[in-house]
Amino acid sequence: MELRQLRYFLDIAETEHLTQSAQNLFVTQSTLSHGLRQLEEELQVQLFERLGRGLRLSQAGAEFRSYATRALKEIEAGRMALSELSGLQSGRLTVGAIPTFLNTVVPVTVGAFSRSYPGVVIEVRELRAGPIEEQLRSGELDLGIAFHPTTHAEIETEALFDEHMLLVVAPAHPLAARRSLALKALNGVPLALLPRSFATRRLVDAGLHEAGVVPTVRIEMASVESLLVVCRHGDVASIVPERAARLAPDLHAIALTAPQVVRHAGILWRRGASRSAAAREFAARLREALRR
Repeated sequence: MELRQLRYFLDIAETEHLTQSAQNLFVTQSTLSHGLRQLEEELQVQLFERLGRGLRLSQAGAEFRSYATRALKEIEAGRMALSELSGLQSGRLTVGAIPTFLNTVVPVTVGAFSRSYPGVVIEVRELRAGPIEEQLRSGELDLGIAFHPTTHAEIETEALFDEHMLLVVAPAHPLAARRSLALKALNGVPLALLPRSFATRRLVDAGLHEAGVVPTVRIEMASVESLLVVCRHGDVASIVPERAARLAPDLHAIALTAPQVVRHAGILWRRGASRSAAAREFAARLREALRR
């Protein structure tokens, strides 16, 4: 079994089309087909079902995909480990981050890391907490930046910081003069919140429920940045992480109490997996940036 065959297989699994994968991999379609056929013969299974001009993973192919991904990641981790000897002059680092962290705590670290190690290619994926954990488990990510603790035994977490959720309103909002507010005072206040599929929304809902509040949710939008814009131009309030609230100094941020709503951020790793030199250095720089 050759590494190129695994790369062929994984790209075809992504595109489900030989022509597109051949273009992605800069090989001829016949070379790609031959490599895939060799892999299937060695494994003695059919990895894809042929559907007209397209392909779809067979049950065996879907099972093999996660192992192939992990194998390539481990090879890359080994290559990165060797690159320590030459000062991280090459390699690739793949990071998953939830949207609010991607727009606040991550860019500074990415920029500083890239300046120090220009030979290392960094891919940062904007993902929600669930997909970050899944892609760590499958070996697609080197590390994740999301919430902790997690529910998967295969994921271990390293605490980064705690972040309070704040109420944000426009200057003309009736609550704009308040510096703090008990959650129970939000009964009947029109709110713009993330959808319930977001972990942050579920955290907010739990706090409101504890305070005995049945929220009046007038708007749901799938990004915190959009919620801030809605507050700026509408008559609704929103509940957002404090780091996101700092990005909108024209809005009024109000501390929430009784109870406080706090989310816990952390670095996520796949338990037992090799940690490349690049991943370890990136995590160290992230911790240092947060301390500053």
